[in-house]
Amino acid sequence: MDYRVAPFGEIWQNGMFNVPSDIVDRYIRLASEYQLKALLFIFRNNGRSSSSQIAKALGQTVGDIDDLLEFWIDEGVLFIDGQAATQDAPMSDKSDNDKTDKPVKIKKETLSAPRLTPKDIVTAQRENEDICVLLNEAQVILGRTISHAEQEMLVNMANYYGLKVEVIMMILEFYRSEKERGKSLGISYVNAMAKNWADEGIETVADAEAKLQSIAHSDRLWNEIVAITGIAHRRPTEKQREMIAKWFEDFDITMVTLASDIMKENIPEPKLQYMNSILKKWKKKGITTPAQVELEQAEFNKSKDNKKDDKIKSKPTYDLGDYDEFSSNNTEI
Repeated sequence: MDYRVAPFGEIWQNGMFNVPSDIVDRYIRLASEYQLKALLFIFRNNGRSSSSQIAKALGQTVGDIDDLLEFWIDEGVLFIDGQAATQDAPMSDKSDNDKTDKPVKIKKETLSAPRLTPKDIVTAQRENEDICVLLNEAQVILGRTISHAEQEMLVNMANYYGLKVEVIMMILEFYRSEKERGKSLGISYVNAMAKNWADEGIETVADAEAKLQSIAHSDRLWNEIVAITGIAHRRPTEKQREMIAKWFEDFDITMVTLASDIMKENIPEPKLQYMNSILKKWKKKGITTPAQVELEQAEFNKSKDNKKDDKIKSKPTYDLGDYDEFSSNNTEI
């Protein structure tokens, strides 16, 4: 469809102001929504405005506004306090195919992902069309404008962790679906998930699909354990996921339920580690059915009774008189 601005109406009553064509032509895809909004606000106010005024208009903090406007300063579009950040720094005339910016340097040996400025993020977009797609699609998937910190996170997921854009978008889709199911997850969950996937060597869409199927299977098992044991419902840790997956590799639901019943009989509150010790013992002894559990328990009770009888029948190896004298003279007891 073709769109045209209505030539008449209330929208024109308060006048108009100029915006350079290059702002649209060169930055409509590279600049973030808030970078464009802030610049538009400055143009609306005769080309001059303070951080506090822009922050109030956009509902942002002054610090955030200063950070996002740094990009326009670096590009030579804005001055700060009457001075250009870089002398004689004209507006960049780079086209999308011109790679004159220095690439963002990523050091794999660093302990954490690098910090990226707004200019670094734009540089990454200029150098890699997929990054542009990622940042745009992320806003579609999440249904909102993404912050600078979120842009930084997504760029690092691609450039630092080495994940493909398609895989990153699958992580975002999973995060959104979990939020829609009522899970209490922060955006940091996305970054942690990306790091884990990178560590596990997940490189392709097929790898990601297999991983998501594994997570879904693990969630179903966890829900069964919550229902069986009555343990407080929460998200399982990775170790708990691995432990429970091992249970269902070695035993069926009947045996897991039996282990839960034994746990409830012996301790006041459900503890998965207690169940784990039961199931590990059964695994070691080759016990795989409730009948074998019953037989093992009967043999244990019989052995315990025999030991009790032997103890009663055996001659004491100590003298009761000596014991009384020892206990009366021993003040450490």
